[in-house]
Amino acid sequence: MKTIYSTFWLCFIFFAATAQDSLQNYPDFEQALRLYNLGIASYQSGKLADAADYYSKALLLKPDFESALCNRGVVKFDHKDYISAMADFDKVIEKNDTNENAIYGKVQCLFNLSNILEAMPYIEKCIAINAQKPEYYYLRGVSKYLVKSYDSAMYDFDKAIFLKSDYAFAYHDRAAVKLQNNQVNDAIKDYEMAIKYNPELAFAYNNLGSAKRKIGDSNGAILSYNEAIKIKPDYFIAINNRGSVKYELGDFEAASKDFKQALSIKHNYTLALVNLAASEFKLTNYNVCIDISSQAIKLDPSLANAYLNRGNAKEMLRDDLGACIDWTKAAELGNEQAKSYVKECRMYNADKLK
Repeated sequence: MKTIYSTFWLCFIFFAATAQDSLQNYPDFEQALRLYNLGIASYQSGKLADAADYYSKALLLKPDFESALCNRGVVKFDHKDYISAMADFDKVIEKNDTNENAIYGKVQCLFNLSNILEAMPYIEKCIAINAQKPEYYYLRGVSKYLVKSYDSAMYDFDKAIFLKSDYAFAYHDRAAVKLQNNQVNDAIKDYEMAIKYNPELAFAYNNLGSAKRKIGDSNGAILSYNEAIKIKPDYFIAINNRGSVKYELGDFEAASKDFKQALSIKHNYTLALVNLAASEFKLTNYNVCIDISSQAIKLDPSLANAYLNRGNAKEMLRDDLGACIDWTKAAELGNEQAKSYVKECRMYNADKLK
């Protein structure tokens, strides 16, 4: 039974820049300034389309208006149009390669486009410009973690927390590094700190539960998963994980209920399908186990555990040949338990397997 860790949930906050004195060099600067400030007011009131329109009109009057370009990029970022947002940030950087807000905006776009390696030199530039901003160390820590440079990631998360002692995301992601180093109890402390400073982080409760599960604290794990689900009722990962703990405790009925609930939220969630099949096997519902395993295999033919579960159910129904075929496939996919079954089953079914 597998538990999923939600590793990184990046949260970015932009601040609208203030008007620039350089506007005075343009005859239309008062109109450009007025439009720019209307853009700020619209953004702050949540009217993003209006804000983008005002910034664009200001840029028609002054095409090199850096703050308007940056803020328009922010609006596009909020609309998840990362390519267009980055284009605006790049225009600013071309004119002023020390514009901290534009470089930071580009970093965030690259992260959201999963171009982490491309983002790394820009993060370094942000730190060179402003070495006191914790967000920069946090992002560098994330990038180092993703390339498995765990010691460097730990340094950066430590630095982010030093600069901002209530930095919930940094505590959360430092815990992920500690898990990689098998420092589970220390990771638990960091998850608890993340929750202390941001009690609404459902994924932090989920990961806290998974860490507690690692040290055998099943009740603590279930309580943590419950909190995650309370915050986010459709959190199918936490629901599945809670079911996994119940399965380990031998409460197969309750486990099946959780897996079914997870699947009602995400119908093609193959992990929950595999787990549900395992629970149904324990409940001696062998035909159900076979049907569910087949659904999982149809969605993902590389699921070794699905073949194993289906093979086990077929054996209980006296379909020895079918069981052997499924175990053989599971073994080919690397399942060690299936490998221990294959030699004997192939010997007994040698004639049928020809």
